Formats: sequence, structure tokens, C-alpha cells
Amino acid sequence: MDLHGVDIYIWSATTPDVPKECGKFTLKLISNRGTRIYPGPAPEIDLLDWPRCRYLSDTPVTDAEVDALVGTITSQGFRWSKCQKLFIKDGVNQFSEPY
Repeated sequence: MDLHGVDIYIWSATTPDVPKECGKFTLKLISNRGTRIYPGPAPEIDLLDWPRCRYLSDTPVTDAEVDALVGTITSQGFRWSKCQKLFIKDGVNQFSEPY
């Protein structure tokens, strides 16, 4: 399995304005309660204050690169509660997609 990204759960009362790119990573989506809210259009749902920001890379990444991304998010004033690494095995995503 190859590491290709990370889901970062952060505290934000609104859709957070996190970096769209950082190193090898690109922000692919922000979801809330399993529903994609970025990129839009966002459906009419009640939002919780722990959105998930999914960052992916087209090429494998290292733990250090994930750490640097999380550091960038933190340095911009966001508080994160959880990070989930995203792996690809034999060309198949080993993680689920939001609705």
C-alpha cells in the first residue's frame, strides 16, 4: 500500500478557508457529516463544527510530508482533532468517498 493523502478533521464553525495546495498535496474536498460541501454547490444540511478536509497527492507521500501539511494547517490558526492517512493499494483507494 502507498500513502497518498490524509483527511484532517479541524474545528471550524463554517466551511474553513484552508490552503488549496501544500507541497505535493491538493485539497480535493471538504465534507461535513459525510456530505461534500466543497467544492460546491453545497447541499442544504445542518453543519457540525468538525469538517473533514481531504488532501491527496498523485504520487506517494511520506509521513514527514503529512506532518508538514498538518503543520501548515496548524500555523494558519486551525485546530485539528484527528488525522486519517489515506492509502492506495494496487491502484484501488483504500478509503471511502463522501456522498
